[in-house]
Amino acid sequence: FQRVKFNSAPVILHFPANGKRKKEDKFDLERRGVNAEAIAKWVKERTEVNIEVIRPPNYTNAILLGFFLFAVSGTLLIKGNSLDFLYKWKYWAVTSMLIMFAMTSGQMWLHIRGAPFAHVDRNTGKTSFIHGGSSMMFVAESYIVAVVNAVIALGFIMMADAPKDPTNLNSKYMSYGGLGLVVIFFSLLLAIFRMKHRGYPYSLLF
Repeated sequence: FQRVKFNSAPVILHFPANGKRKKEDKFDLERRGVNAEAIAKWVKERTEVNIEVIRPPNYTNAILLGFFLFAVSGTLLIKGNSLDFLYKWKYWAVTSMLIMFAMTSGQMWLHIRGAPFAHVDRNTGKTSFIHGGSSMMFVAESYIVAVVNAVIALGFIMMADAPKDPTNLNSKYMSYGGLGLVVIFFSLLLAIFRMKHRGYPYSLLF
């Protein structure tokens, strides 16, 4: 690390046969990503060696499309000729929230970058589901963030939909339960944020 003047890993370097290393001889992980195609393109730029990347077929999109068509067909079959459910706001509210949770958790970034599900330390065997840096994340991490955001939203919904009768014990339990979910899981969200941004000074419960 001292010889190449780096204090973090991983780093991909090209050592030219003649002359000193240039700025372009360091692979830019943040800008190019960590997928094989990007690395192969960079190798060709630096060495003129062409590396062919062959990936197995990805059936994920086909499976998701089939599941979606199956769900739509099943719904129409159960409902028969009645499409009144399409005019119910709760269906659209739930659908919109699911899309928002997926997008705000970083699913689109992961789809573009092709990030790994998690990281297993070869020396200790410990599995990390949350990346320690702010410029990278794991698939498992996005699932965790999505679930935390969903529970926070559920807490706000419980507080908003609780009956307004102050003498109703169920109303109080529902309000306090929603408040507890918001406080606990928002504290967890801040803790995750501090793991990725070491200098962040704020926290709530932990």
